[in-house]
Amino acid sequence: MMPVQKLPDASWHVALGLGFVSAVFDNIPLTALALKQGGYDWGFVAYAVGFGGSMIWFGSSAGVALTNLFPDAKSVFAWLRGGWHVAIAYVLGFALMLAVHGWMPDPPHRMPLGTPVATTAPS
Repeated sequence: MMPVQKLPDASWHVALGLGFVSAVFDNIPLTALALKQGGYDWGFVAYAVGFGGSMIWFGSSAGVALTNLFPDAKSVFAWLRGGWHVAIAYVLGFALMLAVHGWMPDPPHRMPLGTPVATTAPS
C-alpha cells in the first residue's frame, strides 16, 4: 500500500529521509525497496528504518501495542508534542554514525560487481 515503486538513488541523504518516511509508512516495504535497488550502506538503512520507524506510534509494532493499552496516546500531535526530542536524537545519532563510520555503500544491483562506487562525504 506504499505509494512508491522505487526509491531515489542511494545516498546518505536518502537513507536519513527513509527514517522519517518509515515513521509514517511501514518500514518493511521501504527496506525491501532498498534491498532490491542496492547501493545503500546497510548499517545506515537499518538505523534509519529501525529508529525512524519508531518516531510516531503507528510506525512500530511496540507503538501500536502501547496505544492499545493507552488509547489516549493515539494522538499524533500529543505524541509529537511529548516526543519531539526523538526526532532530534535520530538526526544526531545519524550524524554521529556518519562522522565515525562514513558512508560506505554496497554497489547498486544494476551495476556489475567489481565496478567502483564513489563514496560521498557529508557536505
